[in-house]
Amino acid sequence: MMKSLMLACLSGLVAGAFAANPYTDAVDAARVDEQALEQARGQLDEPRAEPRKEPLFVPPFHHRVEEQAAAATLCHNCHDIAPHGRNARTRAFLNMHSRKIACETCHWRPEGKTPGYSRARVPGVGPEEGMIAPVLDGEPVLTLADVPWARRLAQDWEQADKAEKARIKARLHQPLEEKGPECTACHDARDSLLDWKALGYEGGRIRELQDNPTAHFLQRTAPESPDDPVVRIQLRDLLQ
Repeated sequence: MMKSLMLACLSGLVAGAFAANPYTDAVDAARVDEQALEQARGQLDEPRAEPRKEPLFVPPFHHRVEEQAAAATLCHNCHDIAPHGRNARTRAFLNMHSRKIACETCHWRPEGKTPGYSRARVPGVGPEEGMIAPVLDGEPVLTLADVPWARRLAQDWEQADKAEKARIKARLHQPLEEKGPECTACHDARDSLLDWKALGYEGGRIRELQDNPTAHFLQRTAPESPDDPVVRIQLRDLLQ
């Protein structure tokens, strides 16, 4: 049952994922202000350093598997398999989602509209798994790296000078929210952003996702202030 439902979701979205979508339409229509351009210029001048030690003493997420390549989506043309690096407290948990959840699922919030969610087939991701992506007005909001729109964008980027690259970067991010929803927005039994059953999951796995202990732990032990990310915990916090 789960397999057939999942494949139906995949087949329904695979054709649409290669077309224009509400996100790319918003990028094309974006008008960026000087503040956004200044931020983009600064990020291009001083890209965030992501030092990585090889081999890792402890493999990522304690899984002893070879490091996987990023999924073939537009976002991963620039962001690697572990795009969340700013918050040392939550980045490992968030990066576990990057091959299963499209970036648009967490960072694209259309004003005045509520998207649904389904699965899209993405090169580099298992065919029966796909990536959870938003759907709005019947269109998947997921841009693959090899669609014509993305290829044209890549050509424009290669030919652009520094000022134009900053403009392209700012326009790409204008329709997006920098901060995604809280972990318990999805990992919650009462009011989940995602309908896990409709996405093809079944009983026991749904309960595991809704009651994910890491998500609930991060929510319970949130810092008192964004300026003070240090959280002091006791052993009993881990056992709740």
